[in-house]
Amino acid sequence: MAFEIRLQRDVSGEIRRVARGQVDRAMAAFDRAREGRFKGVHDARKRFKAIRALLRLVAPRLGPAFRRENRWYRDAARKLAGVREAQASLETLDRLESAEDATLRRGLEARYEARRGFQFRDTDTLAELLEDLADARERVAGWRLAGEGFEVIEPGLRVTYRRGRRGFRRAVGGASATDLHEWRKDVKYHRHHLELLVRLWPDVLTGAAGTARRLGDLLGDHHDLHQLRALLSRSPELAGSEQERESVLAAAELQAGQLETRAIAVGGLVYAEKPGRFNARMRAYWESRSAGRA
Repeated sequence: MAFEIRLQRDVSGEIRRVARGQVDRAMAAFDRAREGRFKGVHDARKRFKAIRALLRLVAPRLGPAFRRENRWYRDAARKLAGVREAQASLETLDRLESAEDATLRRGLEARYEARRGFQFRDTDTLAELLEDLADARERVAGWRLAGEGFEVIEPGLRVTYRRGRRGFRRAVGGASATDLHEWRKDVKYHRHHLELLVRLWPDVLTGAAGTARRLGDLLGDHHDLHQLRALLSRSPELAGSEQERESVLAAAELQAGQLETRAIAVGGLVYAEKPGRFNARMRAYWESRSAGRA
């Protein structure tokens, strides 16, 4: 089921339809994980993130239910994060150039395989998550979204864009790795919002969503580098020797700086408009579509 809002329909009904569709896809992903396919775990986490973006789009209208639902999907995703983090460390090492990493690679591979060896079928984790997901799907019907049309999504759209633009301005001024990671979250929520609204003007918003995705990928790679460096600080023995450790850290620092520069350049495109102008443009698209002029 497409992750997008169908126009000239009841917006509240569309929000609930999309949410149920994402829950269904998460449940299907868990079925694949039960069969031993790790990608199912990754796919489920992606669905949870998409639902959290959807929740943010309507957060001001959803009221107290937003906090409860957002917390549940956040915590569910965290239960699945261990294997992904270990995989990301290996992928990050593969992207580094001019780093002496033979011992570290063996250590990270062993760490990944140990975590991947965890089988959901041998625990209650998957069964519990599936049961809780079924309950979460039922709760969607009870979401009360005040308002009609664009006003249902306008406040959440504006707040998320504003937060992302503030993150961009912090990055330009010299942000910490933690600040960049927080910016990445808002970028991903904004990208999902553009995907949800792509039918307003597909030729424009498909490209805008793609650029936001690129920005999120750059910031994600930067975060993975930060995590690898933190891992080597906590467990220096993984590198085998101080020379190897320093080689990897130097390569990671160099690449992190390059990624930050590129992210700022792309961020300037994603967040070129002030929040008020962005919001007005999206409203104009909505009203034009609603009137059948586009």
